[in-house]
Amino acid sequence: MPGTGSSTTTVATVGREGVPAFSHLFVVVMENQGPQGALGVPAIAALAQRYASATDWYAEAHPSLPNYLALISGSTWGVQSDCTACFEPGPDLGSQLTQAGVSWGAYLEGLPGPCFLGPLSPDGTYAAKHDPFVYFLDVRDNPATCAHVQPLSALVPLLAAGAPASGVPRFVWVTPDLCHSGHDCSVEEAGAWLSGFVATVTASAAWNDGGALVVTWDEGVDDAGLDPTTATVHDSGGGGSVLTLVISPQVPAGLQVRTPLDHYSLLRTIEDAFGLPLLGGAAAATKPLSAFFSTPAAAS
Repeated sequence: MPGTGSSTTTVATVGREGVPAFSHLFVVVMENQGPQGALGVPAIAALAQRYASATDWYAEAHPSLPNYLALISGSTWGVQSDCTACFEPGPDLGSQLTQAGVSWGAYLEGLPGPCFLGPLSPDGTYAAKHDPFVYFLDVRDNPATCAHVQPLSALVPLLAAGAPASGVPRFVWVTPDLCHSGHDCSVEEAGAWLSGFVATVTASAAWNDGGALVVTWDEGVDDAGLDPTTATVHDSGGGGSVLTLVISPQVPAGLQVRTPLDHYSLLRTIEDAFGLPLLGGAAAATKPLSAFFSTPAAAS
């Protein structure tokens, strides 16, 4: 299975800009909550207290799709809707990882099968607007690259007790289904799913072997945003403020990083960790997540 190729077991301690060269990096994207709404759920608040969080993180746009595109390509591509056929040429993170020989998998809950290209699953639990990889022609038109887009059920056995870290791709993207992400169901139900998934990841050999998990939300419910060209917060536009959790054995429990960050910061962190060229907004004034991995005094 292309999305589950063996991982590199020996990696450098530090990538670029103070970002660790993670053995494995997991990213989970939830839906439609600002920090106050997310932290109002006990399960999510407990994760923030147990691990670390960014308190000044901003999405790029409204609605969902442009944020997902930004997270893996450094650009919203001018998209202002959840269009289902607004395909873009790339480059993007999927093609970058493939070309660099870094094992990766995008795992979507409810996806009917590998490289499914429809806008909705037959049961309505999966929506392509939350699966940015299939919006890029250099992924969807290349069967070998597109095969990295897998149902979430394919990831579960790779994280089971006793499963080797080497069986997990070095980069793992996860999108919950429309209920578990909080899009169609309550934030409490989303929080319960997230708490369980975090427990699965943190019990895995892949996470414990120099891994990290970042959880963010696609867009907030306010209109505050971060200008990616100046790294300053503005009061209108953007995609609102969101909570982001950083879950790593290398990060102190309860740490809060107050540096203004945005979705491009996450892309920059991924590219720094794996030695990839910086795409679009990731190369602008935005910062990576290196503050989480410095000393607590310097990071908070």
